[in-house]
Amino acid sequence: MPTSATVLGGSKGCARPMVWKDARRRFYWSLRAKVAWSSAMEQLAEASPGSTAEYRSRLLESLAEVDASTDRRVAAEKLEALDLCATAAQLKADHLMRRMLALAQEDRKATMNGLIRLVDNLSDDEKSALAGALASSSRSPGMSVTHAITEKGRD
Repeated sequence: MPTSATVLGGSKGCARPMVWKDARRRFYWSLRAKVAWSSAMEQLAEASPGSTAEYRSRLLESLAEVDASTDRRVAAEKLEALDLCATAAQLKADHLMRRMLALAQEDRKATMNGLIRLVDNLSDDEKSALAGALASSSRSPGMSVTHAITEKGRD
């Protein structure tokens, strides 16, 4: 009986030579990596519904520091340990900002009325942070208002 064989998979480029005694272990880690990848991609898609799957894939590869050549066990462990809370919050804020800008272009008066009602529901600290962020001329053009408010809250 041969001690090694090529195990073929359904995806392009996933056929690799392996020892039969390691086949179950490799399948286990490949499956765990795939489940962790799918879960993370779902979180990113939920946070940024307008983004493409390609963008989310590149973002996840960058955040987890994994790619197609990464050992499946290493990839699974990195993906499972990855905390996407901050990234998801930023993606949601960016998505909301883009939607608000699009709505503002459609109907400025309705947008202003909505913002005034929104401000009425903020706490005094949040109102102060928002006022500071709006008045701040030191804020860089690429810095989100959410980031500016968060930074103001840390002071």
